[in-house]
Amino acid sequence: MTSKLFLSIAVLFSFQACSESTKEGDGNSEDNTSPLSVSTINIALKPNKNVQAQREDENTLGEALSKRIGIPVKISTPTNKSIIEAGLANKTIDIGYVSSSDAISFADNEVADVLLAGLHSSTNPEGKPYTGPYYYSVWLCLKERPYQGISDLKGKPIAFSSRTSTSGYLIPCWDLMKKGLLPKGGSIEKFFGKGNVYYGSGYVSAVEQVLTGKAEAAAVSYYVFEKDKHLTVEQRSKLKVIQRQGPVASHTFCVRKSLPSQDRQLIQDALLGIVEEEPQLSQSLFGGTLVGVNSVEHLQAPRQAKSQVSTLKD
Repeated sequence: MTSKLFLSIAVLFSFQACSESTKEGDGNSEDNTSPLSVSTINIALKPNKNVQAQREDENTLGEALSKRIGIPVKISTPTNKSIIEAGLANKTIDIGYVSSSDAISFADNEVADVLLAGLHSSTNPEGKPYTGPYYYSVWLCLKERPYQGISDLKGKPIAFSSRTSTSGYLIPCWDLMKKGLLPKGGSIEKFFGKGNVYYGSGYVSAVEQVLTGKAEAAAVSYYVFEKDKHLTVEQRSKLKVIQRQGPVASHTFCVRKSLPSQDRQLIQDALLGIVEEEPQLSQSLFGGTLVGVNSVEHLQAPRQAKSQVSTLKD
């Protein structure tokens, strides 16, 4: 009787152990019929617009992707790229939609690879149309101002989108250096004037400095002025472009290095499906379409800009 009891208990524990082993072998996949190795895709978007518009993008992107890949998609908006980078490294984030400057850091620290990049169409500094995985930074001012180029802003109060913005800080500063208006290792305030440099928390915050008369110009991406996502029609009607500079390597979808290649391909196909089947949604989410790029070539120009601009003093 006792031996039979022990045998029954041993069988029970053995069955439970096998069950636990099977669960552990599945990773975090709860649906064995899913072609993906994970049960949820976690995507981080770096904030670049007003909160309401950002939330709408999060919901729309999550629903559109989830419909295509068959598992839940969770979207978050971390306050800075360091949080996204840490998430990619510790596997709490699978994909980050970030600027090319941030993508450089992810690549250098070997936490993520470029999956796709934005494809834009607009006009270049010479006024000619273009289409490519890049865009241009612009300086905006009020329509009635007489400014014709960046040299006219010497000694004037200006606004950068943020200290980490590619189009709203990095590329405009690099342009100043290439034009010989700002020497390597020089001071930004020496050109614009002491106390005349404002750093915002995004595109809109920089433009608001111009609209309220606190700054004479703001450095932002071209689509802030040309599209209706960040500013109202009334706000844009009060502004004009002083000049364009760049090009700026477009934003990228970076996928964590530890995500299996099969998962990467399925997610890439789903994103490209949104572009092809829902062009208006693609324009709203990405400011254009998406395209595959050579990671090294795509990040080459921003790498050069970062190496030069990093020498500047505030």
